Amino acid sequence: VETNFGLTVTYDWQSQVTVTVPSSYANAVCGLCGNYNGNVGDEMMMKNGQVTSNPDALGHSWKVTDIPGCVELSKSQCPGMVAALQHQESSKMGCGIISRVGGPFGACHAHVDAVKYFQNCVHDFCLFPDQKNAICLVIARYTAACQAAGVTVGSWRTDDFCSISCPTNSHYELCSQDCGQTCSSIYTPMKCSERCKEGCVCDEGFVLSGDECVPISRCGCLHQGFYYKAEEIFLPTKEEKCQCHAGGTVECQKISCPEGSEGKIIDGVFQCTSARLRACVATGDRNYISFDGMAFNISGTCSYILTETCDGDDVKPFVVKIEKDARQKRKVSGIQALSVEVYGLTLTLTRGKRGDVKVNSISHHLPAILSKGRVQVHQHGMGVLLQTDFGLIIRYDLLHHVMVMVPQSYRGHLCGLCGNYNGQRNDDLLLPSGQQAPNAMVFGSAWKTPDVSCNDDCSKDDCPVCTQEKKMVLQKPNYCGILTVSRGPFESCHSLIDPAPYFQACLHDVCLAEGDTRVLCQSIQSYAATCQDAGVIIEAWRRPSFCPLSCPANSSYSLCTNLCVNSCPGLVDASKCPKTCAEACQCDKGYTFDGDGCVTEDKCGC
Repeated sequence: VETNFGLTVTYDWQSQVTVTVPSSYANAVCGLCGNYNGNVGDEMMMKNGQVTSNPDALGHSWKVTDIPGCVELSKSQCPGMVAALQHQESSKMGCGIISRVGGPFGACHAHVDAVKYFQNCVHDFCLFPDQKNAICLVIARYTAACQAAGVTVGSWRTDDFCSISCPTNSHYELCSQDCGQTCSSIYTPMKCSERCKEGCVCDEGFVLSGDECVPISRCGCLHQGFYYKAEEIFLPTKEEKCQCHAGGTVECQKISCPEGSEGKIIDGVFQCTSARLRACVATGDRNYISFDGMAFNISGTCSYILTETCDGDDVKPFVVKIEKDARQKRKVSGIQALSVEVYGLTLTLTRGKRGDVKVNSISHHLPAILSKGRVQVHQHGMGVLLQTDFGLIIRYDLLHHVMVMVPQSYRGHLCGLCGNYNGQRNDDLLLPSGQQAPNAMVFGSAWKTPDVSCNDDCSKDDCPVCTQEKKMVLQKPNYCGILTVSRGPFESCHSLIDPAPYFQACLHDVCLAEGDTRVLCQSIQSYAATCQDAGVIIEAWRRPSFCPLSCPANSSYSLCTNLCVNSCPGLVDASKCPKTCAEACQCDKGYTFDGDGCVTEDKCGC
């Protein structure tokens, strides 16, 4: 990133950021990079103006936000340092290559201090002996520093040491002057950097379009200062949709979405986000939120009618039931099964059974297109999404979270735990007789289905009250507090979906499970899913050390993807796919989703 006043910032997409400023900024900057006043003695100045010698104190004073899983202690000492040092000094292929006299970096030693880089390299090797790449990153940084100083570096990567695999139509070069090698240079001549850099370079006849090398004829478009790949669809404003065609022509058309919704591109397909449908949610151990937004708790572990049509001839009838898990001490009660009765079918989804749905008690693989397309069941995100042609949408994460959305035509026609959907909160706890229930427990047991023996309540032994000091800990941003913290990953959602009931559910469930991180992650995931179902774009909240999601073969985690749109060709009609994106394991390039996992296209079923 370069500005007209001389600031240059670089990032290698992995572990190195550099900032260059002109001398006019001397004594005018602050932060981890110091104050640039020519005096090394006061470089570690904290935000309050005091100088420290403790790197942890320096880091803490310039911290911007808490990131879940972030630990604020630099591991400056590594216990196995002496052994690591001996190992690396003697190894030909290791950190020793940096300082080896007569080695590939010999010519650089007089210009860039090799000792610091060597020490950094050994330190990283000592902390992460299993991560082969850790030392490669440091050696690559030394290479970049030498090349930036104008020194020629010898080749140091080999097939079995720090090898780089380059994308299709490109190859590795130790010293490339990447200039004129990008599609965008057709439109704006690029300054060539005087110095060369190592990296992947497009093969002869190919140029860089975004992040891939394409023939020049497949270059994209420059539109209002931004570059788009060939055939990419984009929305320069909320009122128009454009597509870039190879050769640089952009074709735009006006778009209109219904009142109260806006257009978005989800996985390359243009969709209008749904105008606010009313949603009812059952989540976690005992939390419910009615269509009209009333939050209440039911500790029972029975089968319940979540919502059903109970009067009104002009709406399509349906019934949604949930079966809660039997309670075990210190365990959160999830949702064991969800059943939906619609169009004369009974569909059942069972906890943990990802790729299947039972239709009238016969098991079928997903996706299931039933009743001539009037009912569709897809895998969506980490769970399953059922939708009907009259606007009923049900999402179940196959764990502990169910959300039911209905169109406005159902106002006043529903009953069950989700309430009557008449726009008023104060009359949601109605018994089947139409009278107001005295409390949530009586209300819950009135909507039980008779076929299972179960408990209406939870004893103090099995569900002890959470102590105030535990609550204090769990309210912090590295626990449930991540849901409510301003400037956090969910801030964009707060105005649309009140985080308070989800925050309370998280506190209760995590406390009940004695701090079990799996339960914490599931609680946060519930709010994330509810936000995404409402069409909100949330920020990444998982980290390698906080709620990481491990994905099966040939797929990788995506915060916002639509499995249905990316399915095997002919498997589903893309226009009928869910209109929102969800967290999921997205198929890697060259693979496509077959309803259950990621396969090459020739392995797609029927």
